[in-house]
Amino acid sequence: MKHARIMTPWAEQIDPENVLGEYPRPQMVRSAWTNLNGVWDFTKVDNMAYNPSQKYDKSILVPFPMESAISGIMDTNHMENRGKVFAYRRQFSVSAKKGEDILLHFGAVDWKCAVYVNGYKVGEHKGGFDPFYFNITEAIDAKKRNQELCVFVQDYQEFGGYPHGKQKIGEKVIWYTPVTGIWQTVWLESVPKTHIERLVIRPNIDNETINVKVLAENTSTLTKATIKVYDGQNLIATANNTAIGEEVAISVPKAKLWSPESPFLYDLTIELYDDRRITDKVDSYFGMRKISVEYFNGRLGMFLNNKPYFHYGVLDQGYWPDGLYTAPTDDALKFDLVKTKEFGMNMSRKHIKVEPARWYYHCDKMGILVWQDIPNPGFGQKGKIIDENTDIRENFHDEMVRIMKSLENYPSVVLWTIYNESWGQPDEKVSKRSVDIARETDPYRLISIASGWNDYEYGDIKDTHWYPQPNVLPNPVNKRASVCGEYGGITLLVDGHRWIGGSDMKYTQVYSSEELKNTFVGFVNQVLGLQANGLCAAVYTQITDVEDEENGLITYDRKVVKVDKAQLTEISDAVQYNISHTSVPVVPVSQAGNVVDKWRYYSSDKELTSDTWKSISFADAAWNEGAAGFGYGSLQGATMNTRWDKQYIYMRTWQNFNNVKSGDIDKLQMQIFHDEECEIYINGVLAVSLNGFTNRYAFVEISKEAKASINIGQPNLIAVKCKNVEGNQFIDLGFSLVGVSIDSLICPVGTSH
Repeated sequence: MKHARIMTPWAEQIDPENVLGEYPRPQMVRSAWTNLNGVWDFTKVDNMAYNPSQKYDKSILVPFPMESAISGIMDTNHMENRGKVFAYRRQFSVSAKKGEDILLHFGAVDWKCAVYVNGYKVGEHKGGFDPFYFNITEAIDAKKRNQELCVFVQDYQEFGGYPHGKQKIGEKVIWYTPVTGIWQTVWLESVPKTHIERLVIRPNIDNETINVKVLAENTSTLTKATIKVYDGQNLIATANNTAIGEEVAISVPKAKLWSPESPFLYDLTIELYDDRRITDKVDSYFGMRKISVEYFNGRLGMFLNNKPYFHYGVLDQGYWPDGLYTAPTDDALKFDLVKTKEFGMNMSRKHIKVEPARWYYHCDKMGILVWQDIPNPGFGQKGKIIDENTDIRENFHDEMVRIMKSLENYPSVVLWTIYNESWGQPDEKVSKRSVDIARETDPYRLISIASGWNDYEYGDIKDTHWYPQPNVLPNPVNKRASVCGEYGGITLLVDGHRWIGGSDMKYTQVYSSEELKNTFVGFVNQVLGLQANGLCAAVYTQITDVEDEENGLITYDRKVVKVDKAQLTEISDAVQYNISHTSVPVVPVSQAGNVVDKWRYYSSDKELTSDTWKSISFADAAWNEGAAGFGYGSLQGATMNTRWDKQYIYMRTWQNFNNVKSGDIDKLQMQIFHDEECEIYINGVLAVSLNGFTNRYAFVEISKEAKASINIGQPNLIAVKCKNVEGNQFIDLGFSLVGVSIDSLICPVGTSH
C-alpha cells in the first residue's frame, strides 16, 4: 500500500487476503461464490492481445484502481497513461459440480476491457459503470488445479467521448483524480446449466401487489419458477408454476410500505424448476414503495406512497483519498450514509457516479432515497468514441440504459438525472430523446432531464442550482416538480485533514463549527420558506470534502465531522422540521406565473420629501397602476411585469390576509427580491428595512409591531419604497405562512387535496 496525502481510518484495516469480502450482489443471492479480490500481477502492455510469455513487473490490490494509494501502484502519470493498455493476471481454482456453469463477474471496469481465461478470450466489455459477467465454462481446463485469468484494460479518460463523470486529467477545483481499470469486486459463482439470470421486481402499492419477472438461461418449455414472499420468517404469499420471462402479480395485502422513516423490506425466494426438478434458487428482497409527482399546496410536488414528501439530501460524490472510486471497506461504504441520516437527511444525490450494489443495498436497509445521476460524457464532443466505430450519443444512451437496468430493483432509487449542468448535454431534440429512452427503460421512477443550467420542458423535474443560498426558479408551465438540486457549499477548513494546502474553490467560507452550524440552519430555514414557491426537494453540497473542494460537512479522510454533537443535533432538528412542515403562500410573488395583485406606484429620480406615502390616509389615485415585479435589466429568476427604470419607486397595495388564522400570525413571513435598498410598511408600521440587494427571493421576519397592526379579513396597507443605486433594479414581494405542518394540509382519503 502506498500513502496518499491523507488516508481514511479504514485503509489500515484492509486484509489483502480478504478484500471487500461481503457478498457483492445483495439483490440476487446464491450461497456459493468465490471472491477474486486481492493481490494480482500487473503491468503495462502494448495491446489487448493475450501473450503467454508476458512478464508482469508489479503487483496491484484488486479492486482498487491503479491511481489509488491502496492499490499499491498509485500511478498518477495520467496524461502519459491516457489510452494505454494495462494487464492484470491472477490464478484461481474452481470447485463447481459436474454439469454446472462458471460465471465470472465484474462489478465495474473503467472503461474498456478484454478478458482471457487460460489464454481463451471469454469476452469484452465497454462502459465504466455497469456490472457484467462472462460464462467461462468452456475456458476452464479440468486438468489444471489453477486456472489463469488475464484482464486487459484501456481508458482515454475525458478524451474518449464516453461517460467518465468527474474524472479529469489535471484534476483541480470540481474535477478529480481519474481512475483506470478494475474498481469493483471481481468474483465467481457456479450455477446450474438452467439458472436464473435476472429478476425484475416492481411494487404496486395501489393494487397491493409485487410484480416479479424471472429471466433464466438454457430453459425449456417445462421450466417454471416458484416465487415465495416472506415477512420476516413468515411466508405470506406464493406464486407457483410461474412462466419464465412473464410478469406475475403477487398479492401483498395490507402491505408495510417502505419509506426513510420505516424502510421495511420483504424477502423473496425464487426457485427454478425444470420438469418439476429444482435447478436453481436465489434469495432477494423488495420494498413496497411508490414515487410520483402530484398536486399539493397549489403546486406539483413529489409524493412518496401517495403522500407529499419533501426530499432533503446531500450531494454524495463517492470519492476516497486512498481508494479514489473504491471505498476501502464495506463499513467505509456505509459511513457517509450513516452520517447523512445523522444530519437528519432522507436522501442522497449520487453525483456523476454509480456505486457498487452494496451501497444501494445499504440505502434500502437504512431508508435513504437515492437520486441517481447518469455519468456524463465529455463537453461538446461529437462523432465517434475514440478507437471505436460507435456514435458518442448512441453510446451514452446504451450505457445509460445498462446502468438503469442494473439498479432497477432497488426501492431506494427514486429518480434518474440524465444530465448535470449541461455537461455532455446535446441540443433540445437529442435531450428529449434521452428522456424518452429513459422513460421507456423505467416508467416507474421520476426523470430529471438536467440538474441545473440547460433545462427543457421534458421529464418530471425542474431543477435549479444556486450557490450558496438555496433558490427555486420560475416554473410557469407547472408540469413538473421544482427542486433545488444543488446549493450550499459552505467551506470550513480543517488543518491536518486537507488534500491540498490551499484552494480557491469556495462558494462561501466560515471559520468555526458554530458559524457553519448557524449558516447551515439559516439555509434550511430559507428552504422551508421556498416551499411556498413550489420547492419540494433540496440537495446540500456536500457530505464530504473531495480533493480541492473543501465544502463538505465531513473532511475528505472521514476523520472529522465539522460540527460537534450538539451542533449536529441542531442541524438535524432543523432538517427534520423542514421535511415535516411546509410553507403556504398567502400573497404570492410574481414568479412562476402566479396571478398577482395590481399595485399603485410612483417612480422618479428624486426622493419624495414627505413620508405621507406610507400612511393609510394617503391618496394614491393619481399614481400609475401595474403588476409586480417592478424592474429593469436582466436578473435570473426575476419576473418583470412592470418597467421601473428610475432611481426610486414607491408602491402601495391592500391585502386582507383572509387565509391567515389568528393563531398563525406568528408564522407569517415576507418573501422579497430586492435590488437594492428598500423599506416595507404594513398599515404605516415599519415591517422590514433592508440594505444592499438579493439575487433571489429571500424570506425575512416581519417586525412584531407590524404583525400586531394586521387586521385579518380587513384591508391592510402594504407600502414599499425601493432605491436603485447601480446596475440592475428589481422589487417584488409576497407573504407566506412558514412552518405549517404538512399533515394538517393533507385531506382525508377520498377527498381532494
